[in-house]
Amino acid sequence: MKTKKLIRTFLIVLAVAAGSIALAACDNSFGVFHEIQTEKAQVGTDVFKNVTVKAIAEDGSNYYAAMAKVFYRPTGGDTWLVLPVNSDTDYYCSGLASTGAGTIYVAATDTSTTALKGIFSTSDSGANWNKMSDAEFDGKIVDALFYVNGTLFATSHTDTESSDTFYLYYWDTATSNFLPATFPSALDIPITGLVYGGSAYWAMTSSALYTSSASPFNFVADSTSGTPSSAKTLCGIATDSSADVLVTTSDGYLYTYAASAWSSDLLASSVKLGVLAEVPIDDAASAYRLLVAKHNSSYGYYEYNAATQDDPLSGNDGDAIFSPTASSYTTTIYLKPVMAFHYSTANKTLLIGMAAQGTDTYALYSNTVTGSDWSGWTAE
Repeated sequence: MKTKKLIRTFLIVLAVAAGSIALAACDNSFGVFHEIQTEKAQVGTDVFKNVTVKAIAEDGSNYYAAMAKVFYRPTGGDTWLVLPVNSDTDYYCSGLASTGAGTIYVAATDTSTTALKGIFSTSDSGANWNKMSDAEFDGKIVDALFYVNGTLFATSHTDTESSDTFYLYYWDTATSNFLPATFPSALDIPITGLVYGGSAYWAMTSSALYTSSASPFNFVADSTSGTPSSAKTLCGIATDSSADVLVTTSDGYLYTYAASAWSSDLLASSVKLGVLAEVPIDDAASAYRLLVAKHNSSYGYYEYNAATQDDPLSGNDGDAIFSPTASSYTTTIYLKPVMAFHYSTANKTLLIGMAAQGTDTYALYSNTVTGSDWSGWTAE
């Protein structure tokens, strides 16, 4: 029975993190092979080989990468170490979130029973920890943490033989407790994304979008004209520098909620899109591009200029911004599903987390910009 529960939990965690992972083809362009032959081999930290990085965070002093455990390194350093959570390293990380500067949150689960050890916060890079009240999660399995517009959210589910029920909770500072968010009906699939934009909170499942005003969080199904229909499979959600809401789908569409209305762009017909993030093109943030995870004949990402709505570029295109040479993308990102993007405004550094999926390569890379010059992808 325990084995079955662990397998079910593992599958649910994968569903929250990203879509399915499969083998992919290679780019056979002559120029790419020339660059590969003349490029130095990538050498990274062995802890990131053949693994999945499902979330990335920072607190102003360190970067954090969530795998089975959380690893960290100083923003100005190069050595990654396992993060003891409340003096404990025997845990499974079921959630990682941060305020961006100052505080991180970790949901730590027992490695053998899936029972929650606790949801912990630290405001001094792990020197001291605070265990948050978690009685609401008794009998439930925590799946993910989100920090959105000043509020910490936690998703969870009950694990039964016949079906699962999914929940969303938020930390209420007035009572120092996690309280349940409400939905029109019980959720039978997980919340996979949560953002704040357009003066509302948006919760996403693979089939629906829900909105709510501030606490208490009573979510209702989004009924705005043009919202992605229930026939769509929703894959990623984010907000941009204008606080517009962005949603990707499994059939190649990007939906944008701006000025109280939805619009849509077909980025790539029948291509499964995934997580996405808006990233400045230089260290002055003079303009932005969207990075959108994709899966067609390969994985990796598209670069997309939402302002001009030109055709999206593959990461190794000659006009791509974030990869100065095609091989910097082709030998690092191209064959791996992208799970997370994180751009550090303070350090002008872009981190990308992936599923290495048995390729004997790394799952975490960084890319730093000076002026308008990007360093290219380097294994962490």
